[in-house]
Amino acid sequence: MSSKQPSTALTSRQQLAVVVVAAAVVGAVLAPSVYAATNDPDDTVAVVEIEGPVTSTLADDVESELADIRANDSVGAVVLKMDTPGGAPVASERMYKAVQRTSEQMTVIASVQSMSASGGYYAMAPADEIYVLPTSTVGSIGLNAPAPRTNSPTLGPSGPDKRGSNEIQAWAEQQTLADTFIDAMMAERGDEFEMPREEVAKADVYLGTEAVQNGYADEIGSLNEAIHAAATEEELGEYHVDTRETGPDIGFPILLRTDTQVVAVYANDPGYGEVEPMGLTYVHLEAVPHVDTVERFSESDLAVDRGGAAAGAGTTGNETARLDGGVGA
Repeated sequence: MSSKQPSTALTSRQQLAVVVVAAAVVGAVLAPSVYAATNDPDDTVAVVEIEGPVTSTLADDVESELADIRANDSVGAVVLKMDTPGGAPVASERMYKAVQRTSEQMTVIASVQSMSASGGYYAMAPADEIYVLPTSTVGSIGLNAPAPRTNSPTLGPSGPDKRGSNEIQAWAEQQTLADTFIDAMMAERGDEFEMPREEVAKADVYLGTEAVQNGYADEIGSLNEAIHAAATEEELGEYHVDTRETGPDIGFPILLRTDTQVVAVYANDPGYGEVEPMGLTYVHLEAVPHVDTVERFSESDLAVDRGGAAAGAGTTGNETARLDGGVGA
């Protein structure tokens, strides 16, 4: 966990825009998909993707998603899809608390993909079980921070400590952060660790196979196996999976051209995605596929039948409006 803060499916977090693209040329790229929704209670396993450095933005999203899940009677279990090297201590603590609150209400299983170390390990520790792949990396329980340095105090009306620093105090603060991390991990997994606290505090990392042996993880298994285990633990029977993305959106958009403008579609499922009108855009227009209409809906108003037809669900009262260029908001 660093003391410096580092700079698929429809997501319920992004109530922004779900676009339906109507054009033959796009149909081959963005084929319609089926999104089956049901109102029966406890029939959903929510998969929360926690990927990239742990930052305040990531923590905001994870807190929001898990709060929404706890308030949603249709969600019976949670799987945390982990792939993070760690990051900011405060953000890690916030995610840890959110996972802890969620695990008090339902089964939570963490599924480590490539890595979940340092602050990432901190965040997932309250999960009921941790699944890893044989080549996953977990651990690094400790603090990574530069050695404190003393800065001369700046004179001013508020006192000498307002702009100065104390090296001894800074070391003590860093040790407190490290102890808080280690104490929390011993409280969560002390019964599973096959080593004393002093060994845990060395911040070593372990591959998945070794992590299962020394108690840093519980099972060797894939994401799908973790999902099945969570559903089985809650005796869900038939269930569907709701994947929720967190953190900043990345990736290259698909560009589409209407009669009046170029829009960028950040696809989630094939056929649906977030749409943003482009501002100043330097592109060869003839190379950008032309579409007749791009309709924009809020996610809660979108229902898709098995034939791929889209319609407003009418559950929130939101209206679908058309703007110039075929973009609705």
